[in-house]
Amino acid sequence: MIKCLECSKEVNRIQWTHLRYKCSGKIKTCDEYLKKYPNAMLVDPSLAKKTTLTYENMVKKYGQIEGEARWKSYCEKQAYSNTYEYKKEKYGWSEKQFLEYNASRSITLKKCIERYGEKEGLRKWHEYCDKQAYSNTKEYFIEKYGQDLGSIKYLEYNKQKGTSNSAIAIANKLQITLDEAVEVILSRKESKENLGSNLEKEFTTMLEEKVGRLEHTTFNKPYGKWCHELNSYVIFDIKHKNCIIEFNGDYWHCNPTIYKEDRKIIGNMLAKEVWEKDKKKIQTAINHGFRVMVIWENEFRKNKIETIERVVQWMQNGQK
Repeated sequence: MIKCLECSKEVNRIQWTHLRYKCSGKIKTCDEYLKKYPNAMLVDPSLAKKTTLTYENMVKKYGQIEGEARWKSYCEKQAYSNTYEYKKEKYGWSEKQFLEYNASRSITLKKCIERYGEKEGLRKWHEYCDKQAYSNTKEYFIEKYGQDLGSIKYLEYNKQKGTSNSAIAIANKLQITLDEAVEVILSRKESKENLGSNLEKEFTTMLEEKVGRLEHTTFNKPYGKWCHELNSYVIFDIKHKNCIIEFNGDYWHCNPTIYKEDRKIIGNMLAKEVWEKDKKKIQTAINHGFRVMVIWENEFRKNKIETIERVVQWMQNGQK
């Protein structure tokens, strides 16, 4: 049971029916309730866990065979409901409307701030990023599929990821260098695997308008090298001639003007650990003879034109 913060009654879940007919009468909808009481719970956690549509709950309710069949059917319906064909058939949407709809649903820092204000927007953005990081953990797989199946799926997921991205295995198999193996891996990646943020895309587009087509970007022919200190390969955001440009997101790279070194982020990694990892990545580029420039998300957001002009000048002053 959870307590309604408006009337203090204990209920399993807070719905508009409770707010309108059994509460104080001052709040009519859940949106109004959350606006007045930010971060308030709407559903008792134990009830939410029991009623959430998961593979584990389906099997518990209907048995192994029927539960698996129902779960598969549910996943297929969910997937189809997000397709252009479904939206066109049900709502008569054009392809342009479908693309605009998907763009409006995307979660970015800018959209969070626009919707909720700077303070709440930042909180929601960090919460979203933490959830994305959590979705790669073993705990997430167990929570989603149950103890046994979740453990198996987690191992399969990491085995597949490790096999496909193992530069060492490819280098040994093909008898090539680790840097050459990295090139093989990156050549196999589809473009959708390398999509950066909308802000990074805007930065890249504006830069190309000034200097012409860039050799390698996050969105076109990603470029990477083997980093011996990290024992893995690293991918650089932009590589052009002898220049490497890293476009660092404030959250993912823990902008030191925003985060303290002991701030936990991305799978409980500390900010200072993120900085150390980025330092080794940059040193890898320097060791290969590149000049490196780091642009932070917030500095570009504050003054886009001035930032681009500064980058262009830096590139022109040192290019071979």
